[in-house]
Amino acid sequence: MQIISVELLNDEALKLLQVLEQLKIIRLSPKTKETPAVSEPPKRRWAGSISKETGNKLLQHVEQTRNEWERI
Repeated sequence: MQIISVELLNDEALKLLQVLEQLKIIRLSPKTKETPAVSEPPKRRWAGSISKETGNKLLQHVEQTRNEWERI
């Protein structure tokens, strides 16, 4: 027996799966939660990847670079 996950692209797809379950061809599992990495917005996926100190240094460097670019 194999377990797979399926993305339903159509409302009728669930009805078809339920018919297959009634015919004892498949068994539908209870709805599972998506992993946070998938359901969270991209900016939150990487939150905490670098320290605040490193982040501040990067922001200072970007600001310095922008100021230098505006002077040219």
